[in-house]
Amino acid sequence: MEARVAGVPQDEESGLLPRPPAASRRPSSAAPRRAPPPVVWATVDGPLGLPLEEAEGHARRFFLWGFACLPFLWAINCCYFWPVLRSPVASSSSPFYRIRPYILRSAVGFTIFSLVLLTWATTFIIGGERLFGPAWNDLVMYNVADKLGITGFMG
Repeated sequence: MEARVAGVPQDEESGLLPRPPAASRRPSSAAPRRAPPPVVWATVDGPLGLPLEEAEGHARRFFLWGFACLPFLWAINCCYFWPVLRSPVASSSSPFYRIRPYILRSAVGFTIFSLVLLTWATTFIIGGERLFGPAWNDLVMYNVADKLGITGFMG
């Protein structure tokens, strides 16, 4: 049989409810202590993520590899370092002041890439043969099999 603590709900005993911090459970006669500074995490996965010392290197690598025709790394950089992107403007006293420029540049780079890709796709989807005229047949890919004569086996 389980031993129960008097005055504590069963849900709290089983761990379903968070327990109040120790300071609020028992009164203290000592002078009030200063609260420790809040823990700051640069990544969305908090304590499971990268420490601030390693975060700058990862942010820089994601940013630079985004130029190697991998702009979705910029999006991953922005998502992974979301707390840095959402933090107030960086100053030298901010814990993110060395990481933030890479994340902001990644956000700008991905935004520009997305606009260019969306414009290109919209041009081809909406414009089509009306916009490009006879050159449209050379631009589209769905008639490559017809051009190469390999559609005979399809019926």
